[in-house]
Amino acid sequence: MNAIFSSILESHEALQLRLANSAAFAAEVRKKLTAAQIRSKRFENVCIFAAGSLGRYETGSRSDLDVFLVADKESRDPKTKSVSNLREIEILAELIRVNDELVLPEFSGDGRFLKIHELDDIVDATGDSSRDDSENLFTTRLLLLLESKSLFNDRLYKFAIERVVRNYYRDGTDRNDFKPLFLLNDLLRYWRTLCLNYERDRTLERPWWKRNLNLKFSRKMTVFSTVLAIVAGRVDEPFEFIRLTSEVPLRRLALTLDFLGDATLVNGFTRALDSYESFLAAKANKDVDSVVGEELRSKAGEFGRFFDQAIRSEKLDPAVVRYVCI
Repeated sequence: MNAIFSSILESHEALQLRLANSAAFAAEVRKKLTAAQIRSKRFENVCIFAAGSLGRYETGSRSDLDVFLVADKESRDPKTKSVSNLREIEILAELIRVNDELVLPEFSGDGRFLKIHELDDIVDATGDSSRDDSENLFTTRLLLLLESKSLFNDRLYKFAIERVVRNYYRDGTDRNDFKPLFLLNDLLRYWRTLCLNYERDRTLERPWWKRNLNLKFSRKMTVFSTVLAIVAGRVDEPFEFIRLTSEVPLRRLALTLDFLGDATLVNGFTRALDSYESFLAAKANKDVDSVVGEELRSKAGEFGRFFDQAIRSEKLDPAVVRYVCI
């Protein structure tokens, strides 16, 4: 397999520096959480993973800590929980303390998204849209697969990913022609959910790039780097999906393009990386003036057109592409 796209990414100095700084930031958070566990003994049977900019290894000077918590129970009694209500409060209080020690912005939404989800619920709600949406299980499950990095309890984190992935691939046992179309459908559903959320929130008093460019850049990268991998046949086995999505979205995209081997995408990929870094650099600024904003809007259009070009590559099987382009 020719690694030309990975080589292009590895030679992009600004993005490589960002990836390295993000890895160092993640290591610092991991160290703080380990110290908190030693101090408080609160985090048993709970894994904590980063999503958002840290989960993608794209942090900048204004990045906050976007975390999710998953618990697993040894008892199979459906009436029991891994973590009692009182202990959940103690765990979240300890997590807030760690966030303060790191001198990071307060958790978004006044902490209303901080919740411990049961792994059984995350898996069992797959395909049940009412539970998925009302209990925020759908978002938690997709972020776990698409843009997460373990911060505490690597064993449970890896186990959770394996259970979720194998549930999506359960119909592929002993089938040579299997394509994870159920998973592909949920990825596209997640993208549509993000678009609907944008429409819902677009009138809120927030910086315009928060309302618009996050969708056009980072969220598009997260979702469609993985969509492209499925359509390209890069992840027809569960272990392939787990291995590829352990990479951050930028690397995931480069590896998938290496696998696809379409040389006509090289120039577009190079420009897409430059546009993506411009977006990430702009996010570090509190205010983006109208001139820079217009430039970013133009780059967002070019970035989106690259994914459109990639998904229509002649190297792809039209029989699978049609599930995306309907």
